[in-house]
Amino acid sequence: MNSGVENIRRLKKRISKGKRSISSRRWLERQINDPFSIAASEGIYRSRSAYKLIELNNKFKLFKKGDNVLDLGSSPGGWSQVVSKLISSSKHGNLVAIDIKKMELINGVHFINGDIKDEKVINLIKKRFINVDVVISDMAPNSIGHKSTDQIRSQILSEKAFEVACIFLKNNGNFCCKIITGGEITSFVNILKYNFQYVKRYKPVSSRKDSAEIFLVGLNYRQDVVE
Repeated sequence: MNSGVENIRRLKKRISKGKRSISSRRWLERQINDPFSIAASEGIYRSRSAYKLIELNNKFKLFKKGDNVLDLGSSPGGWSQVVSKLISSSKHGNLVAIDIKKMELINGVHFINGDIKDEKVINLIKKRFINVDVVISDMAPNSIGHKSTDQIRSQILSEKAFEVACIFLKNNGNFCCKIITGGEITSFVNILKYNFQYVKRYKPVSSRKDSAEIFLVGLNYRQDVVE
């Protein structure tokens, strides 16, 4: 039996069984009606966020064959699956994925199980390559349900992703990170504008309408900019 179909059936059973909170029922119903969640459950990609990256790349042309890429906050691996296909080349192309959570191996992807705030992890990346073409981050904090706190923690992770990008990005390299809106992100966006020739805030169609997440895209990194 198709695993995606079976997963949807399980969700329907969970809705019908017993008493559930309104928020719990809404989440289950949303999963059933969400085409991107359904596609992910069918095993095409490990997560629905893969479709966000596909859309981002279609719009901004983040990747090309032979690129060296850093994928921050990679688990469970949806973004790494997308990128590995986009950069695969007989001559070049290298993808390093990092996450504090474990991730099942993906062919052609070197995974580091660690925290990017740890200098040891930075040194492990340097052993793979010094300069990269693209740095992407799908990192997100564990939500505590307090919007302003979740937003601040999200921005801290995005700023850390940019710090890592400044270490490794080649001149004219690209950057993309997820961030939760609702707070004051203008100062961070301005920093990106100072360091990249083109910066755009973008919310993919595949992001849920009620989600506060957007993606910040920086194209053509200006390596010669002095902080």
